[in-house]
Amino acid sequence: MKGLRAPVGNQPSEVYWRRRIVLLVALGVVVALGWLIVSALSSDGAKADPSAKPEAVSSSSTSPEPTESTTATASHEVGACAKDAIEVSMAANPANVPADTQPKFDVTIDQNGDVPCVLDATGDNTRLVITSGDDRIWSSADCPAEQALIGKEWLLDAGASKDVQVAWPRIRSAEGCAATDQAPGAGTYWAQVTVAGVKADAVPFVLE
Repeated sequence: MKGLRAPVGNQPSEVYWRRRIVLLVALGVVVALGWLIVSALSSDGAKADPSAKPEAVSSSSTSPEPTESTTATASHEVGACAKDAIEVSMAANPANVPADTQPKFDVTIDQNGDVPCVLDATGDNTRLVITSGDDRIWSSADCPAEQALIGKEWLLDAGASKDVQVAWPRIRSAEGCAATDQAPGAGTYWAQVTVAGVKADAVPFVLE
């Protein structure tokens, strides 16, 4: 114990104390380096741990499938379809319509432009008209309840087509929604559809 507190030797006591201090400092540095090495190895092991499970991906991050409900948003980003980029055609389905059956017509809308566009079929410039010779039998524009012939907006890609079906309720109508009691009889009639101001060629059909 005396040797620890009062160094014994031929050198002055200050020499022995300096040596002890240097030894203690060196020991402290070795301990610190050892602690840093152990910490680094532990950190690398945690990163490479194969048992660690990845965080679950929230289903809300999945992009929704495009639907007609997204058309309103798309209409703010894409311009309206020009008339010269749209072609409309129609066909009676069937061409001979049995009694007490509403005539139906298949309408095809072709987008022939070079870029996507929005087709607005909600206005008064979309209608179905039924005639017989010079007699105007019915128009979907006569009554407010019948004005929404197609009544939707569609985002059409360049070169895309859209198929819809429209029907005639097999009654007469008059401008201003005036009442009429005369029912259309059997015979040949013509139907013509206009979509967003673009007319299709009129097609014949027969009421039985």
